[in-house]
Amino acid sequence: MLRNKIKCLHGILLIVVLTASLLGCSSNAENEIIFWNFFTGPDGENMNNLVNGFNDTNPKYKVKNITMEAGDLYTKIPTVVNSGKGVPDLTVVDIARIPMFYNQGLLKDFNMLIKENSNLNSENYNKLAWDAGQFDNTQYAIPLDIGAICLVYNKELLKKYAPNVLDDNVLTIEEIMEIIPRAKKDGIVTLPVSFFSYEQALSLTLQQGAEIFIDENTPNIDSKEFKKAIQTLKQIVDAGGASDDGDDNLQLFQSGKAIFLADGVWDANALNSIDELDWGVANTIAYSPDNYYNFANSNQFVMLKNDKRTEDKEKVIADFLDYVRENALEWAKSGQIPASNAADDSQEYKEMKQYFLISTKEQEEALRFHSYKFGGYADDAITKVINDMLYGKISIEDGLKQAQKQTEDNINQVLEK
Repeated sequence: MLRNKIKCLHGILLIVVLTASLLGCSSNAENEIIFWNFFTGPDGENMNNLVNGFNDTNPKYKVKNITMEAGDLYTKIPTVVNSGKGVPDLTVVDIARIPMFYNQGLLKDFNMLIKENSNLNSENYNKLAWDAGQFDNTQYAIPLDIGAICLVYNKELLKKYAPNVLDDNVLTIEEIMEIIPRAKKDGIVTLPVSFFSYEQALSLTLQQGAEIFIDENTPNIDSKEFKKAIQTLKQIVDAGGASDDGDDNLQLFQSGKAIFLADGVWDANALNSIDELDWGVANTIAYSPDNYYNFANSNQFVMLKNDKRTEDKEKVIADFLDYVRENALEWAKSGQIPASNAADDSQEYKEMKQYFLISTKEQEEALRFHSYKFGGYADDAITKVINDMLYGKISIEDGLKQAQKQTEDNINQVLEK
């Protein structure tokens, strides 16, 4: 009898503990801003600093920073929104995904947040980055940065093999072909074109006056202009000026075995960590020194549709975004170009290498985003075949046809729904 009572009491206690635990989990989720992002690299430390700095201001809701790989994040987004379960309060996505997410009806607008905080306006941000999150005159994203793809170079190797070629800050295809024999003789790679090959090809295509979409629903991947761009990069490979297929191109540059490298500005921390590496920044390769473009990504804050997100939470989200805007210098330390103009007058920022890419009106005008409506489909299809085309594993004609068809098929599936 006593034993049964004890068992009964144990059972009651267990239920109480489990109930309290579940309520605690629910309470924590309800009293936090759940923030998803993919800052799993060195830039994650800078975002942590921003999150912790904001949380130290004792907001009504603290931000919970949850990082994951970009592929996992993009897989989860439609699943959680469509189910209505586990939807984060705030998310960072790449600019190329925003038009597609908007058209899929996954995004909530920022009208209330902009009304709540007057600092969240176009005048406080880079216009190109701000406008990329706008549809039908409504803001669906707040920009964090401009992740420009540029040309980095080893100053010592440049002086040895190509003095004065960057006096105009542009490396032309003709100059590359002249450098290759001299560098190759000493076992030095001129330009590992398989690193950010897609962005280099986009730039070379735009220099010819074309893009990879004719209109928002019609891909133009198998065009003569994009074909020429891929052929140009393959020409560098065939001449012996590129790295071998499968090489770690960033490591190649870091170890002083490559003169140039197309790279994202966010790798600045990795490059700065090499004491013996003296490096600089120039524009992406071009056919002509007076016609160049630097393609860029942009990490942007979005709110996924979520009926459970309260107005009180949105007010705190607005405060957090304003805190990030105001403390743009911290994000600049990650190597990125902040979309907020709050750091523009900072001498510390002006001394950072990525500042070159926005240092003049001409440089700002050279920045381009590939934020097409169905750009994500094109990105996936081209990335799948581009290096195989460069290294002769598939013909350029077949590779472009494959990417064109895959993109068309994916677009048609969406349009037919």
